[in-house]
Amino acid sequence: MGVGISRHRLTGAVAAAGGMGTLAAQGLGGTSTLASRTARERDDPHGVDVLRTEVRAARDLAGDRGLVAVNVMVAITHYGDLVRSAVEGGAQAIVSGAGLPLDLPGLVGDADVALVPIVSSPRALFLICRHWQHFHGGRLPDAVVVEGPLAGGHLGFKREEIDAPESRLEALLPRVVEEARRWGDFPVIAAGGIWDHGDARRMLDLGAGAVQLGTRFVVTEECDADPYYKSLYLGLREQDITLVRTPVGLWARVVRTPLIERFERGEYPGFKCHYQCLATCVAHQVRYCIADHLLDAARGDPEGFFFVGANGHRCREILPVAELMRRLASGPG
Repeated sequence: MGVGISRHRLTGAVAAAGGMGTLAAQGLGGTSTLASRTARERDDPHGVDVLRTEVRAARDLAGDRGLVAVNVMVAITHYGDLVRSAVEGGAQAIVSGAGLPLDLPGLVGDADVALVPIVSSPRALFLICRHWQHFHGGRLPDAVVVEGPLAGGHLGFKREEIDAPESRLEALLPRVVEEARRWGDFPVIAAGGIWDHGDARRMLDLGAGAVQLGTRFVVTEECDADPYYKSLYLGLREQDITLVRTPVGLWARVVRTPLIERFERGEYPGFKCHYQCLATCVAHQVRYCIADHLLDAARGDPEGFFFVGANGHRCREILPVAELMRRLASGPG
């Protein structure tokens, strides 16, 4: 959901319903095609200024309810600028993964904002806590997200780990909860493959303090994605969801579209890098631009790159955010 899917409308609606809505910082500077970009987009290619505006709009929609968070990937170019922009816009929490956010406390300074790293192992949480305590005045996370291998999009697991029993969220969560308790009393948020109230209840019984969902919120009325994106989810079969290795060097769970099938056959288009959106990306070593295809998906182009969780084939209706939140909190559905 990191490019054009969770913007201020979805984020504000989730917060207004009492949750923590999470606005994605990635891709905000590339919301139109290169040829038709406005002067603002050309002057702000990484969306640093747009992010500030989006956060304020989400806060306005939320009123005094819930929390408005911003997800900023560690690997993204201008990571520090985006974190500071989110804080200036009024973000109440910064969620950060795709690498270890070791410098995050220094970027927010004394701002009253919760810091929420994303991890896929207790070892990663250990390294973050140790570094923050030593180099950032004893700071600890305010919460931590542990993401299992059934999540959509990029996964923090090697291919052989994705299907391993020890990588399942049910096995991973208690170990991360145990590590968190060694450092303090902050909640662990379980993510990756959670679908309904029963799944949420099961994670809470295993020690989670909260749960995080992505896929189900794509098929909400307030989701910022193009209607085509939502309709694609509604027609998915289980066999339409697959894993691919992306230019980021990670495995990702996506919808198998004709584009993905061409990639699986080794048919790649030529491209020019317009963004350098990831600091670690070396354009001439990869065979397509994932940023372009993610932006295409958000705009409803069938040639886009559609991230989806393992349970995406269960999407069958578009709901208002408030109704989905009610079902998740009280069940069934």
